[in-house]
Amino acid sequence: MLADFALRVARRPRGKELAICDVGAGCGVVGLVLLRALAQARLTAVELQPRLAAIARRNLDDNGLGDRGEVLELDVASAQAKRQLPGARFDWVVCNPPYQAVGRGAHNPSGELAIARHELRLPLGRLCDELRRVLRPRGQAALVFPAARLAELLAATSAVGLAPTRLRLCHPRAGRPATRALVLCEKGGPGGRLQVEAPLHERDERGLATDEARRIAG
Repeated sequence: MLADFALRVARRPRGKELAICDVGAGCGVVGLVLLRALAQARLTAVELQPRLAAIARRNLDDNGLGDRGEVLELDVASAQAKRQLPGARFDWVVCNPPYQAVGRGAHNPSGELAIARHELRLPLGRLCDELRRVLRPRGQAALVFPAARLAELLAATSAVGLAPTRLRLCHPRAGRPATRALVLCEKGGPGGRLQVEAPLHERDERGLATDEARRIAG
């Protein structure tokens, strides 16, 4: 859903290669979808966990995309990242960050899953600051986040100069509360121009995937 959202609503620079950064890439699936859809794009995937970074690297190679992407195994907020990941470098940043703040919900007993699901290594405010740092002026950041924490996300992005411009809420089915939010922000963009899109319903009243959900899933 995140990759589809970025492809639909994010602005693409004309006449040059699109530079994309996937922060917290995990196994790399979001970047793979973007590279497959965009012939003139190059990806830098950032993942701090060694096993996941290795999987993301293999996924690039196994999909024949190793020449158009790289995987950096590092903490995006570290001093090392400032050297390996210079600022103002990317047109797009995509991010599926940890959904839970520290102290909310039970931590998964696996250290790898706990880091992926809770803000143990990178609190939301610091993450947004790093997304802004690596974006070029007027570059765009696309994120997916729990709908219940949408107010926190919008406040965090706005506080660092990432102006929210597009919002789409994702519902399990019509009539059910939204569970996730897709948000597009612009570095240095004007505030007060948030466009709220029609909701995405993942299943119909029979419990079957909707036409749009099937399209997104390929």
